[in-house]
Amino acid sequence: MKYLKLIRLNNWVKNLFIFMPLFFSSELLNPDKFILTLFVSLGFSFVTSFVYIINDIFDVEFDKNHPDKKNRPIPSGIISIRKSLLIGLFLFILGITALWFLSLNSFLLTIFYFILNVLYSYKLKHVPIIDFVVISIGFVIRILIGGVIGEIELSQWIIVMVFLLSLFLAVTKRRDDVYQFEIEDKINRKVVDKYTIEFMDKIITIVSSVLIVSYLLFITSEDVAKRYSTNSLLVTFIFVLIGVFRYNQITYVYNKSGSPLKILFKDRFLQIILFCWMLIFFIIIYLNQFINE
Repeated sequence: MKYLKLIRLNNWVKNLFIFMPLFFSSELLNPDKFILTLFVSLGFSFVTSFVYIINDIFDVEFDKNHPDKKNRPIPSGIISIRKSLLIGLFLFILGITALWFLSLNSFLLTIFYFILNVLYSYKLKHVPIIDFVVISIGFVIRILIGGVIGEIELSQWIIVMVFLLSLFLAVTKRRDDVYQFEIEDKINRKVVDKYTIEFMDKIITIVSSVLIVSYLLFITSEDVAKRYSTNSLLVTFIFVLIGVFRYNQITYVYNKSGSPLKILFKDRFLQIILFCWMLIFFIIIYLNQFINE
């Protein structure tokens, strides 16, 4: 169990973003593309595990002061830094080798992702604003990998939406660090003294507002109407709106936005909203495809 925590197995769910181009292009049920995407996603996950280990090593002293992160294998001392590096390096070599043979473009994008995140762990996470922008770029790289694997041309909309969504989650997560710094006098990372709760709240308001408007423009765009031959996607807007409202409630009312994954795994309300949103999209995309065939 301690090794699963070390490689952040639960964080692999983030790499499902690699499947997004396949899903929205109605190619998810294509067995060849699905299997290739699955293996590439697995290889990419091995690389991200090494990134998490490197990040934990750089953050070890700060994580010792965090109420949840102090229990991770490295800051708690359960697994030594040396052993953690060896495990991470093994996973990195395994993942990057698999990507080399599966897809050269995904290999190159993963190398870029790795370099960017090493720079993030070493320096960029301490640079205000840039710290959460880099996180968002990481999610865009994921969908770019999904696009090149499935030979799918990504629309500007999906790139913008993924960037905004990941930016929203990253800022709310950083707000939790700032909250602990201002209210509980706990410094979990160097950059927190460059922010205030008021400043973070304003950014969250801006990003969540732009996210909602962008999604509405996306589902009502002429391009989407032609692609799916329906205007029914407007129904999904209500779920996006409710989902954003709920996450803001968790952020502002409960001050529990420090772990988006923990919220996703535990908050039944958000799980139902996400399920309904995905179900409607699946029905619209794949039922129409089945009827047309």
